[in-house]
Amino acid sequence: MGGRGDGSGRGAGLRAIQARPRRHALAFIPPLDLALALGMLLGLGCLFTPRPALAGAWTLPAGGGQVIVQTTVATSNQEFGPSSDLLSSRPYDKAEVDLVFEYGATDWLTLIAAPQFLAVRLGEPGSASYAGPGYTSLGARVRLYESETFVLSAQAVARISGTGNSQSAAAVGYEDGELDLRVLAGLSFTLFGKPAYLDLQAAQRQRSGPPPDEFHLDATLGVRVAERWQVLAQSFNVVSEGAGEGPYFGASYEYYKLQLGAAYDWTPALTLQLSVVGTYFARNAPQENGLVLSAQYRF
Repeated sequence: MGGRGDGSGRGAGLRAIQARPRRHALAFIPPLDLALALGMLLGLGCLFTPRPALAGAWTLPAGGGQVIVQTTVATSNQEFGPSSDLLSSRPYDKAEVDLVFEYGATDWLTLIAAPQFLAVRLGEPGSASYAGPGYTSLGARVRLYESETFVLSAQAVARISGTGNSQSAAAVGYEDGELDLRVLAGLSFTLFGKPAYLDLQAAQRQRSGPPPDEFHLDATLGVRVAERWQVLAQSFNVVSEGAGEGPYFGASYEYYKLQLGAAYDWTPALTLQLSVVGTYFARNAPQENGLVLSAQYRF
């Protein structure tokens, strides 16, 4: 069960990424429970005055912000073993709904808050389930440098567990606090005559309790292929820093996920995204496949 509950492998709840202002790019988010996703999307509503915004390595303008609904559903019945061989394993299904708020306190400082709902169901042997609060993330992103085509930022986010002492095996990996320290770089350019951007993020994930600390490396390539459409290719990579403690984290692990999708600007303020995500290589970690649906409203 190495790496469960890392909150990354998808875009990670706090990583809605856009190209540049006035391009109305998109949010990124992972696998989904369709019923939960549709309900959250319908609840987003027209609450704010439209205004272009950025995210990812870019900070938001002072007084500007965005609300992101991110729904993720993943499933697995196989795992990569110690030698990265693919083996049958205990099946599980996972759904996460993240509600992300980002607000530009100044042009160089963006504040972040993101509560999460989590549902996990484990199959036999010893079936178990958990449904309730997941992580609540609180933090900020600071712009360190910006030019016309490049931006460099630093981000610190505390992830507070909401599962408590649930006594359910389905909550393993989500029960302990975490601190995510991240460096982000964004580059805007032209690819085959189309506006494009590359977002790179390297993070140190400090985890308390039995799970080991982790190194994260995420990359996103977005290309605006039409006035309202973007195509996205994302890579999410996690390597544990040694082994942790207990039966679930007694071995080191690593996993690498690829996410492909598209985003559509429904209005100048609202962008919808649909993606598929899967683990293509790992060690001591599940082989997950999922669907990602997100909505980003800028104000």
